[in-house]
Amino acid sequence: METGTGKTVNIRYKCRLEDGRVYLVGERNTLEFVVGDGRVPPALEQGLLGMVPGDHRIVRVPAAEANLFPFPIGSHFAFSTERSPGVAYDFGPGAGGDVSLSLPGRPREYREPLPAGHDVFFEVEILSVEDR
Repeated sequence: METGTGKTVNIRYKCRLEDGRVYLVGERNTLEFVVGDGRVPPALEQGLLGMVPGDHRIVRVPAAEANLFPFPIGSHFAFSTERSPGVAYDFGPGAGGDVSLSLPGRPREYREPLPAGHDVFFEVEILSVEDR
């Protein structure tokens, strides 16, 4: 079945900026939505039209629409992987409040939120297309 307005689609996606920074997404990062319901940027919906399960495509979403995408809370783009080896900090709840944990030997990436004014490129694979 072909992707079209009113169809429910399930996509696997990976996002990147024009400068090559990649959104930190795993292979299982999927999204299901109805094309035309306005839950994702219009450019992304338009870019998916006519695709069938198994198709791959890169869709450019202009900066003005990028904030309309439902990025998971806390998602960030990778900025740099340069960090002193063996030094990292995580924060988590403790008995008396948040605590800092030193995690030697575990490399970390510096991450930043989606920068304003940048188009986002969605590398999309259609997993399924169904009637509503």
